[in-house]
Amino acid sequence: MMKVLIEEMSWSEFKEAMVGNDLVIIPVGSIEEHGRHNPLGVDMLVAAWCAERIGAKAGAPVAPVMPFGWAAGIAGFPGTVTLDPELYRKILVSYAESYIKHGARRFLWVNGHGGNVPILGMVMGDLYEKYGVVGSHTEWWTTLAQINEDWPCDDHGGHFETSVMMAVNADTVDMTKARAATVSDLTDGITATGYRGVRIGLPIPLDKRQKVGNMGRPPFGANKELGQAMMDAYIEYNVGLCAELRKIKL
Repeated sequence: MMKVLIEEMSWSEFKEAMVGNDLVIIPVGSIEEHGRHNPLGVDMLVAAWCAERIGAKAGAPVAPVMPFGWAAGIAGFPGTVTLDPELYRKILVSYAESYIKHGARRFLWVNGHGGNVPILGMVMGDLYEKYGVVGSHTEWWTTLAQINEDWPCDDHGGHFETSVMMAVNADTVDMTKARAATVSDLTDGITATGYRGVRIGLPIPLDKRQKVGNMGRPPFGANKELGQAMMDAYIEYNVGLCAELRKIKL
């Protein structure tokens, strides 16, 4: 049986895994707060867990998870790590280049953190311009919200994300510490959701607006069964995406 995780392969096993294959899966996440009831590693743990299962089903090697990301907006919470976005862009390009050197021409980035999204877009553009390789990144919350209207995934460390973490590793979740949390309004007109019903960007750290950490739908009612169903759907989607990425002519 072929190994999936690159960190568990010898160099010769990785070389063999790339024979007749040019797709590498790279999970990326973040170390950041997700409320008082979730571990700091939610984003990296979920990304790595999903990537391993996608790789096993798609027959593609899975790189070690990049645990850090850009999380400046919540860096005020203890334990959160954030990298400079331009530095992060260069790190991810360099990471992928190591695999390009040994035959990778296609990448699937399994991303567990929203702050990484704009940077991943730039990284994929950099790699295409420099090497002509293709890549795609997916995020479980945006993917699932479009697959199933019952899964809006409209929280951070709330009902849906806590359910997902329960499916990945329930032992890391302590629901006795779960709290509902609201983000304070900035003015009478600028609320937690934006201005006049339109979402707007404001660079005000979350810890200045609330002290719990989770946002959106409260975590109450989160359960492993829901999380597992969501992860199964996300994994299946990405396996199909891998098959399509392999069809792109380069």
